[in-house]
Amino acid sequence: MLRLFQFIVRYQAFLFFIALEVLCSWLVVRNNRYQNAAFFNSSNSVAGGIHNFNDNINGYFDLKQVNDQLVAENAKLQTQLARVQDQFEKHELNRSLNSLDSGQYNYIPAKVINNSTRRIANYITINKGRADKILPNMAVINHQGIVGKVKSASANFATVTSILHPDVLTSALLKRSNTLCTVKWDGRNPGKAQVLYVPRHVNVTLGDSVVCSGFNAVYPAGVPIGIISKVDIKEESTFYDIELDFTTTFDQLAFVFVVSNTMKAEKDSVELSIR
Repeated sequence: MLRLFQFIVRYQAFLFFIALEVLCSWLVVRNNRYQNAAFFNSSNSVAGGIHNFNDNINGYFDLKQVNDQLVAENAKLQTQLARVQDQFEKHELNRSLNSLDSGQYNYIPAKVINNSTRRIANYITINKGRADKILPNMAVINHQGIVGKVKSASANFATVTSILHPDVLTSALLKRSNTLCTVKWDGRNPGKAQVLYVPRHVNVTLGDSVVCSGFNAVYPAGVPIGIISKVDIKEESTFYDIELDFTTTFDQLAFVFVVSNTMKAEKDSVELSIR
């Protein structure tokens, strides 16, 4: 306390001068509009800068909490999106079901729980089995088109041989010309396949649709297979070299239909009787 008193006494003239300067400045600002406005604008700017700096500091220390909130919100939105996508898929499946002939065929919806597209021989697993009347050799389709054929079934699950399999040959038609042909996966690209045995006298153009023929009593007639994307023929060849793009997006399979042909046994019996 004594030192403070000694400091004031020692610098009393300077401190008095400073006090007078402050008083004069206050009188000038108070009694002149321009100086008053300039002072308050400057003080607001300084105060704003201080508040902004303070807010940035607080924001930095709050980043962890904000990030946790964003992660939680993102998880919530992802869950809602998944539900919407599931509903959309189911709607598309139901719509495609209504577009097919249901007199001869029964359609059992199922969810894909395992799927391969990059192997030499690809398979799919679905969450329905014999308890849902699913048996080997039943066709599997979705709202886009052909998927495969049931290979084996347990009580609650079934394995499907994907059309992306080198041993699978599918009886098909060129829709525009109604020409019988065969579709076989090329073994490389999961989005493409070969169209075999189309004779050279048939007029084939890019963009033609290829659909199931219905002749093998497995797939319903008219189920989409793909769109022709490449056509070529050698001078000495009897058949075209044709490539198609599958209508089914195999690496995005979510829901499928297992198709039961109620007349398959009768058809097979009749055909066996004439062999």
